[in-house]
Amino acid sequence: MIEKFKEYYKDTKKKIDQKIEAFNEELVKEDNPLLRENFEYFRNLNSEGKLVRGTLVNLGYYLLKEDKDYSLDLSLAYELFQTGILIHDDIIDNDDKRRGKDTIHYINDQKYSAYTEDKKEAKHLGDSIAICMGNYGLFEANKVLGDAYTEDPNLGRVLSNFNNTAMTTVKGELIDVILPFQGKYQLIDSKKIEDNIMEIYRLKTAHYTIIGPLSAGILLAGGTESMLKDIEKFGEKVGIAFQIQDDVLGIYSNEMGKVKGSDIKEFKQTILYSHILNTEYKDALLEVYGKEEIDEKTIENVQELFKKAGSYDYAVNKMNTLYDESLEVLNRISWIKEDKKELLRGFVEYLKTRNK
Repeated sequence: MIEKFKEYYKDTKKKIDQKIEAFNEELVKEDNPLLRENFEYFRNLNSEGKLVRGTLVNLGYYLLKEDKDYSLDLSLAYELFQTGILIHDDIIDNDDKRRGKDTIHYINDQKYSAYTEDKKEAKHLGDSIAICMGNYGLFEANKVLGDAYTEDPNLGRVLSNFNNTAMTTVKGELIDVILPFQGKYQLIDSKKIEDNIMEIYRLKTAHYTIIGPLSAGILLAGGTESMLKDIEKFGEKVGIAFQIQDDVLGIYSNEMGKVKGSDIKEFKQTILYSHILNTEYKDALLEVYGKEEIDEKTIENVQELFKKAGSYDYAVNKMNTLYDESLEVLNRISWIKEDKKELLRGFVEYLKTRNK
């Protein structure tokens, strides 16, 4: 099953890449050098992505209709939305790297800090430019949808769902932004932290990464509300499992494409963190968790603490249970043909075996 999905993914990714390359070529045709320079930065980030979400858009459409290439503009729109929101996310997380590349706010901060002694001024400029470029990606995504599907009777439902996914993602991001501060300064009961973390996983990752893309494709194909509910049940379990896995890899993998140890520096609220709060290793973790300056030894120490506390096993077991439950949900969905269920099963297996 996994090989069947990988083949589908490879073929679809190639087609979406071609769409993105064509879009990027037009993007950088700006006469004003101030614009052209930053659209080049956007172009750099808007390329060489995994395109999993765009592929799921295409797969959602293919669950109901065979002419799957018709959904490629919707895939492009989703990937533009992805680029835009990640530019904003990098500012929030103060990350210097994305997909192994310098982030837009960091590039401009470094560039303009050479011209002023006021580092706050340069940072503010870098952040402001990145906010503008992130906004551009979000608005461009809606424009691509409108231009491509003007005559499609399903456009209204697709746009409504597309924007609902964006708003749901923002709700998750708001909790994700506030929770670390409240946890760090003990403004929230530690027993409620995991509930909020699971809400972040549901609102932010599950909808943004799994439910939203699949639903968008289904709606473009004329799918029903009952179909969307089925996909939401499936996608919520897959998405939460995916985020748990992402947080585990954020601590233990060297291949995540972002600054190593950034989750520790950001005081990131994860299921690993919420679990260790109820163990004897809590105080040892809090001595280093959230510190701005960390080294390889600190990272290794955090890795060891999560394992000693049983937090690593707790997270991995919960992840595997959710992946298994998602397949049980999929098996009960009657309107998806068996050959296409195999693609979704292969997708779940693909996620389970990733290391970045």
